[in-house]
Amino acid sequence: MSTEWLIPIDPVSQDLALGALDHTTSIGRRFKLEEIHIHFSVAITETITIKKNSLDGANYDTVLRKRSLSAEQDFVYRPEGKNNYRAGDEIDIDITNANLTGIAYVSVRCQDLLH
Repeated sequence: MSTEWLIPIDPVSQDLALGALDHTTSIGRRFKLEEIHIHFSVAITETITIKKNSLDGANYDTVLRKRSLSAEQDFVYRPEGKNNYRAGDEIDIDITNANLTGIAYVSVRCQDLLH
């Protein structure tokens, strides 16, 4: 895959001692979700939820992946299939902070869909 078609998305971080991560991308155009990388400053035990935030409204939002981590420091989500999104669709990334420890570092890679 050529990197010239990747959409630049600013990485996000959250200190889980201060609150849960509740992040929605702001891509604003057609895209293909390539992958989401999440790294933690320490091994954590929390739950990650990745959702499609649909242009059509909350009734059409879909959980793409939900995973409970147990003493883990990294998580990578690579969707199967096409995973093409319309302009106005976004990705929600939520991480619980039940254990009040660690910093989450999130990066999202998307490919621009020109057609």
